[in-house]
Amino acid sequence: MQPTRSLTAHCILSHNAAGLPLLSIDNGDAKAELSLFGAQVLHYQRHGEPASLWLSDKAVLDGSKPIRGGVPICWPWFGPAPALVGSGKPSHGFARTSLWTLDGVSDHGDGTLVHLSLRDNNATRTLWPHPFELELDVLVGKELSLVLTTRNTGKTPIAYNAALHTYLQIGAPEAVSVIGLGEPYADMLTGQDAQQQGALTLTEAIDRVYHQPEAMIRVEDGDRTTQVVSGNHDSIVVWTPWQEGATAMADMSNDGYRTMLCVEAAITAEAGVVIAPDEEHSLSTVIL
Repeated sequence: MQPTRSLTAHCILSHNAAGLPLLSIDNGDAKAELSLFGAQVLHYQRHGEPASLWLSDKAVLDGSKPIRGGVPICWPWFGPAPALVGSGKPSHGFARTSLWTLDGVSDHGDGTLVHLSLRDNNATRTLWPHPFELELDVLVGKELSLVLTTRNTGKTPIAYNAALHTYLQIGAPEAVSVIGLGEPYADMLTGQDAQQQGALTLTEAIDRVYHQPEAMIRVEDGDRTTQVVSGNHDSIVVWTPWQEGATAMADMSNDGYRTMLCVEAAITAEAGVVIAPDEEHSLSTVIL
């Protein structure tokens, strides 16, 4: 990766080996890397601390498929395409495999702010026939903040689902407990509804949608605590593929599950969020 130009005192625009644009940020609080392919934060690390985000050592970075790790943006649907959208559409929508526009970068007292956008075009309208403007604001400082704003630029209401699919870096699964998820959840592996009793610990593959989470989720990982604060979501998704899942993925090492855990701010209700014409809705997550 060779730097092409400095955008601010703390941000450099570069391109990787495949020619995809990357932003590298290094300010007084933290360093981060963000790919314009998918508007995806790939790396975030406060100075003097371990990395907060996990990126697969086998992640595909040439734009041919979604990037495994960081914070993928699932939009305008989460999981398999809903019946309303139609079959044969890509899982988790198209935002994470689209090349976004860099609208601006600026340095502030609380960090470096990046503003990215994606608008409907011929390719998106074949998958989701709605006019829209999608904006992502990323603040890299003592915390990592992401705000995803969906704006309806059409003449009829639209409904969307989404997730900020955050891959957290962990030390070891046996040392992890997740607090603040609430009790009711849907187990996507068994198809059953269940109740969480106390903190969640990791002993097997997990794919759960928690319906009544607290605003702040705490991930205890040995002597380290990561806080995930979300806004305007209706659920928190927790996912780990465990060994059997990791082994089945070409873009994850067989033991990759031991250093990652997804804790995701999500909109998973079947009806989604309905946005009237000329209105907008924002989904956010903050990593502390």
